[in-house]
Amino acid sequence: MSVAEDLPTLAPSRRGVIWAASACAVMSGAAIAPAVPLMEEALAGGASVWGRIALVLPAFAIMLAGPAIGRRTAQMDQRKGFIAALCALAGFGILGGFAGGFAWLLMSRIGLGLATAAVLCFATAAIAVQYQGAERAEVVNRQSAINTFGGVVFVLLGGLLSQMGWRVPFVLYLMALPVAFVVSGFDWKAPVRQVSARPDLATLKTPLATIALAMTAFYLVPVQAPFMPAVRDMPALAGLTIAAATLVSGLTSWRIAALMQAVREETAEAAAMAAVILGLMEFGLGTSVPALLIAAMLLGAGFGVLLPLTVRRIMAAGPPETANATAGLIASALYAGQVFASLLALLLSAGGAGTPFVVLSLALALTVFLHAKRDRLRPWGRWIAQNIA
Repeated sequence: MSVAEDLPTLAPSRRGVIWAASACAVMSGAAIAPAVPLMEEALAGGASVWGRIALVLPAFAIMLAGPAIGRRTAQMDQRKGFIAALCALAGFGILGGFAGGFAWLLMSRIGLGLATAAVLCFATAAIAVQYQGAERAEVVNRQSAINTFGGVVFVLLGGLLSQMGWRVPFVLYLMALPVAFVVSGFDWKAPVRQVSARPDLATLKTPLATIALAMTAFYLVPVQAPFMPAVRDMPALAGLTIAAATLVSGLTSWRIAALMQAVREETAEAAAMAAVILGLMEFGLGTSVPALLIAAMLLGAGFGVLLPLTVRRIMAAGPPETANATAGLIASALYAGQVFASLLALLLSAGGAGTPFVVLSLALALTVFLHAKRDRLRPWGRWIAQNIA
């Protein structure tokens, strides 16, 4: 076979472009995370809270603006908007590397968060509009896995590049530009334009809350694991613990189709939530490295099942005209989990490094119990509300 005959097989597929764009969105925090201490030293003269604020600021912007950006992207030409969002991600991302102070850096990070939200909305809406049934399930499953693996790759690259200076990791954001170029080669079908169309929040509250809570549990591992007594003095083991959660999560999402052939979806979700709750409790109470590794793998496995299944349910709940608005809600829920995990670690760590894990485990268990018993408890809720009133 000639090289010319081989070339068509090397052309990027539409789903590959969606996966690449989604992976670019993961860079918002992962790319510069290892450089934060160097950044604080250079811009503040030592340890400062501003570096960590800069790290989480894009997630905060996505959490707040995701729904509005989703509705706005629905009114745009999907191809041009997708390209513009990726270019903006690259532009605001690299802009932070030229910061002479934290004011400039924080402003660029807000812009990065808004651009990232738009990229996620275009990419996720494209899945909802262009794929159905088993094909959509496969695209969502692989998207979850690639995003998880991408977070690890970008952290490793950011760590390597930060050895050449804190500004250097910001060049990773330029990787969005070739993705934008490839996006321009596809004719992205837009959802039906209905400016006033919004998804039915009544049917989405539970799955969106599931995404936010699952991400909170999963993200608590990289945020808090380095401070656990068993690995606090051994950064390599802390990294191994974080990698265990990430690797298991990615592999689970990648192979979830095979799992769905063996068990019902409701059973898989219940088992995944149980794994998350048990993993959190084990992490909070674990006093040895093996215990933390087992906890990390339980968390990773549970998250790897919950995320793609829940995203698929949300996509199936709404018509095509609300695809972008729904994508904005998904993005907001995902990054709300990152913000909540950071806040939990900040507010509860004074009670011990494992306290945030234990508290979240108990809160999740109570939430699941109340949701399961909601029909029996609803009359009591009405009685309480009437008597208080």
